[in-house]
Amino acid sequence: AVGINAEYGGAMSDQLILEHILNPTAPLTGGKCNEIQDDPVPQTSEEKEAKKLEMVAVKLAEDEQYQESLKTFAAAIHLAPQMPSLYNNRAQLLRLTGDTQKAITDINSAIELSGGIGKTAVQAYTQRAMLHMLNQDEEAARADFELAATMGGKFAASQAARLNPYAKLCNQMLSKAMETLQ
Repeated sequence: AVGINAEYGGAMSDQLILEHILNPTAPLTGGKCNEIQDDPVPQTSEEKEAKKLEMVAVKLAEDEQYQESLKTFAAAIHLAPQMPSLYNNRAQLLRLTGDTQKAITDINSAIELSGGIGKTAVQAYTQRAMLHMLNQDEEAARADFELAATMGGKFAASQAARLNPYAKLCNQMLSKAMETLQ
């Protein structure tokens, strides 16, 4: 942070501007970010068992046992089809295996089931934004990054700021001004 404050004549908006000049890719939040809301804790025996299977599936994916991981995610989803994290984590695996269409379907399911709230929603919006970037759709990516950022996603906030067309223009003008001064 810049060290300018009201007692030295700098208003809060001045602080934000100075912070942005010194770190143009950071979001203009004044250093404040929403806390990511936790997902609901599994309640039923099916949800608890599905959560255990989810952890096994993630471990299998980390060990590059993709087919076994997919089977384990399918079993978990069969037990608790209402749990958004199952779809979001399976979407990550589907991305790894190159099946981006099924990944998008799972991401959309995760967002819908989460109600757009919580850690899984932040991850799903961020993951969908990354897929939009891969498809060269910066506008859709920025929209999803912004949604995740409003829920506390710090990486999403930095990416949304980077993709903001006004920030891009401002950064270009600022870079040229700095070059001229040097």
